[in-house]
Amino acid sequence: MAKRRLDVVVALVALGLALMVIRAVDLQWMQTENLTSKAESQRYRQFEVSAPRGPIVDTQGRVLSESVEVPSIAALGADLNPEDLPQLAKVLHMDIKELQRKVGKRQGFIWLDRQVTPHVAKAVQALNIPGVRIEKEWQRFHPFGPETGHLLGFVGIDNRGLEGLERSYNQVLTGKSGRMQIQRAANGAELPGSVWLNKPEPGQSLYLNLNVNVQSIAYAALAKGIENTGAKGGSVVVMNPHNGAVLAMTSWPGFNPNSFSQYRAKDWRNRVVTDVFEPGSVMKPFTVAAALSTGRWTADSLIFCENGNYEIADKVIHDDHPEGWIDIRKLLVVSSNIGAAKLALDVGKKDLNRLLTDVGFREKTNIGLGGESPGILLPLESWGQVETANIAFGQGVAVTPIQLATAFSIFANGGVYYPPQLVKSDEDIAGRRIISEKVATDVLGMMADVTLEGGTGMQAVPLGYTVAGKTGTAQKPNPQGGYSKEKYTAVFAGAVPAEAPALVIVVVLDEPKSSIYASSTAAPVFKQVAAAALPQLGIVPNLPTAQPSNMQAQNQTSAWGMAKANAPQQEQLNSLYGLSLRDVRRFAYAKNIQLRLHGKGWVSKSEPSVLHGLKEGDAMEVWLNE
Repeated sequence: MAKRRLDVVVALVALGLALMVIRAVDLQWMQTENLTSKAESQRYRQFEVSAPRGPIVDTQGRVLSESVEVPSIAALGADLNPEDLPQLAKVLHMDIKELQRKVGKRQGFIWLDRQVTPHVAKAVQALNIPGVRIEKEWQRFHPFGPETGHLLGFVGIDNRGLEGLERSYNQVLTGKSGRMQIQRAANGAELPGSVWLNKPEPGQSLYLNLNVNVQSIAYAALAKGIENTGAKGGSVVVMNPHNGAVLAMTSWPGFNPNSFSQYRAKDWRNRVVTDVFEPGSVMKPFTVAAALSTGRWTADSLIFCENGNYEIADKVIHDDHPEGWIDIRKLLVVSSNIGAAKLALDVGKKDLNRLLTDVGFREKTNIGLGGESPGILLPLESWGQVETANIAFGQGVAVTPIQLATAFSIFANGGVYYPPQLVKSDEDIAGRRIISEKVATDVLGMMADVTLEGGTGMQAVPLGYTVAGKTGTAQKPNPQGGYSKEKYTAVFAGAVPAEAPALVIVVVLDEPKSSIYASSTAAPVFKQVAAAALPQLGIVPNLPTAQPSNMQAQNQTSAWGMAKANAPQQEQLNSLYGLSLRDVRRFAYAKNIQLRLHGKGWVSKSEPSVLHGLKEGDAMEVWLNE
């Protein structure tokens, strides 16, 4: 019995020894790989490193938005000693409890303070606290500040676009993050010799049609206009009417994208694309164009304006300046609501609706900015006689500044619609013909008369240039119904120079206080923008720079007439070969020749090739090369 107990004891001891040997072998051989891996993971750490966003660049190569490197403070929770937190909090100017809350019991990567000053980063580095490291991040910087704020927008702390082009083109601008591996000592301190596993790849550049010189001019002119008129807001758009390129767009109130969080969210709004307004009399050129396009009306056709009062379906339309019989040319000069309403009713709602739809009213322009409004234009089935008449002079329809600038360009380029282009494209932008070149030229000529001495647009004319434009003073709709008697929108849309437009400029002022009339509020802002922008773009004055006296102005039938007088005369020419596009247009208008143009630059060929025998109303095809 005793021997059996001894055998059991010996067996148990032997079993224990065997288990110890097996464990030792397991530790030595079978778990070596796991322990080595664990040790390696404690010795090496990997970090994601953000890539810089691509720059945003204007048409002349000037950087409008770029990423600059800034320091941020981070830590590895597993290596951080709680006893080091008080001195770290002091350097970071942070409450110790806030820092302790950030760290908590986290073992991995922790952001302690992001995008700090170089001074703070240097002070943290001097502490040499194990587990604390200086990370390099990218901060977005906009060199032109509030001048480009609404357009460019801004980027959040995580390098993601939140507003403007930064948001719309976030995928293009965002780079590809890299990965870095660092080596640490036993106490958690970082050792030299970090290596890149994958290097960051910067984002792509975004090239704009915007000209920052013109943008700065528009911003300053709008700010001055707001100051002079007491308006609560406003917008300016500058476009090239021949390809839709947006050279400038600015809004007020503004904000600085470098410190966007200090502003109200509503100040971030880009009014050029988000805000709609009733255009008032600026709609009348479109109504006239629709009438001329029917072939039943010409610039010399007469229309009776009812001596200032006209009743349609129990609604009375008034004119501020009563007129009897006037020709269509004068309709825009005196800005007759009654004349416009009568034209619209003759044209018919279908054809007027078609024209307004074709120029983009009722649809977004898809310019590439968030929050864009499609505007307001009633569906055709809702148009009665009253609605048709109201729309003819700009009531019951609402547009955005970018819609108006784009649509108005058809008068400046011979009748073609080009969608607005903020971002440069390698492809030629295709346009859509909306009205004939003759109709566009006729309406442009009528609007040149609006800017004569005594016309509502005379304060829009910069020294040395001609302007074709239209004022609009529109009552703002009342939320309770009807229209306000105190609140107005003042608008001026124009093309300059009138006889060969290079720019279309739209100015909108919201509730000006100094005067409700666009002639004395929006028109001067247009003048300031045009006067400074045209020389910047190399467009020289087309008139003598001496201001005409009142008598001279009275004797000058029209600015358009002066352009016609300066046009190359048929008797002096055997052909158009070598003439500029501007001179060709002058010649064609002076002789009432219908043009079909191909290309740009100077005339290389025409059909017919000689001018002898060319009669008024004849057609001519012209090819130009640069």
